[in-house]
Amino acid sequence: MSGPNPRAAAVAALVRQEQDGFSNLVLDAELKRQQLEGRDKAFASAIFYTVLEHRGTLDYILCQFLPKGLAKLDAPVREILRSALAQARYMQVPVSAAVNEAVKLTRAFKKSSASGLVNAVLRKACSYDLSTARFRNETERLMVLGSAGRDVADFLRIHYPDEALGILTYAADGGMTSLRVNPLKADAATLCEKLAALGAAAEPGLVPGSVLAAFEGSPAENVWFRQGYFHVEGQASQLAALCVDAQPGETVIDLCAAPGGKTILLAEEMQGTGRLVSCDAAENRVGLIRTAVQRMGLTNVEALCNDATRQNPSLPQADRILVDAPCSGLGILAKKPDLRYKKLEPAREAELLATQSAILDTASSLLKAGGRLVYSTCTIDPAENEEQVAAFLARHPEFSVVTSEVPFPAGMTAGEHGALSVPTRTGMDGFFLCAMQKAQ
Repeated sequence: MSGPNPRAAAVAALVRQEQDGFSNLVLDAELKRQQLEGRDKAFASAIFYTVLEHRGTLDYILCQFLPKGLAKLDAPVREILRSALAQARYMQVPVSAAVNEAVKLTRAFKKSSASGLVNAVLRKACSYDLSTARFRNETERLMVLGSAGRDVADFLRIHYPDEALGILTYAADGGMTSLRVNPLKADAATLCEKLAALGAAAEPGLVPGSVLAAFEGSPAENVWFRQGYFHVEGQASQLAALCVDAQPGETVIDLCAAPGGKTILLAEEMQGTGRLVSCDAAENRVGLIRTAVQRMGLTNVEALCNDATRQNPSLPQADRILVDAPCSGLGILAKKPDLRYKKLEPAREAELLATQSAILDTASSLLKAGGRLVYSTCTIDPAENEEQVAAFLARHPEFSVVTSEVPFPAGMTAGEHGALSVPTRTGMDGFFLCAMQKAQ
């Protein structure tokens, strides 16, 4: 192959992804290996994520023209078919270009014997009308039209029957990048003006202090990002940190903090004063917190490696604690396409619930009397959300649920055990939060 080939890089990364790699790590490694830059890098990334996001739909269409199915094909051929169909169907690439390039790739990957099959299948698949498809049941319809694995499709069918397909196909934050303005440097309106002057369309978001922007490239390449005027964080996630209501001069703990978005927001709310202890269980992720905090110029944050499921006597007693717990991630399927195909195994679910429960117990012992604890997740699973809070309150009668001072965007539902954002109702990520107070 002469020169960098973004299509080849995408296919190579998808082949590695099949072996269960973390999608972003697999892609980054392949882009570096092939030394792709600028538009080539952006095109390869777009193909890779478009395939992951729409794999269920792509596979269903391809299988209409593959009597033996996709599984029997060599991995490179399978990914060449998926990526070509993704380009034609979702990326405005002309069918002829998508098909011709796919045939060339079969040779580049030394699979020339499959070039006839790739050509024939793609010519039919690219013109397939999905509205004519007939499904055996609702789960299969969700798996195909919403591109999800069986477990996620079943979960949504059971818990959100009327919104299941909408949840699988929504564009988080209106398809824009959600930012949090640094109030120590600007307000949302000023940031919108600064971004617009550099060619990034921006508008205030649903959550006070949030901004929704459309960037050409990565937000991290923006001069205002480098100067600490904003950080990237979903609107619903910002809401959870705002509900902590951190005050200047207080001692605050962010127990599960990486990559650091909520920590930044808390430190800004504290106006760079007081003491904010920001923890994560993985040392490499603690590094992400430190980098983010330094870029924003915040000096009141201590980033620590700490396992929040265990008591740590060196942590201070805090006025406020945020537990943004590890969770199944079922609220952020639009942002993390790998989660669409996640296996929801009862044993792993039980282990996750036990972890969340242990972290909440740790938090309860670190909180001063009269202090506030906010529990949040990026899932819409009642077992990890309302039921987890109800169990915590049963174990800790000294805690009670309190109403947040922060106004909730339209569509959020607040109940006796917390508030829920479902993407189809709020336009934000799927998210849960509950603010609780410890008795004096």
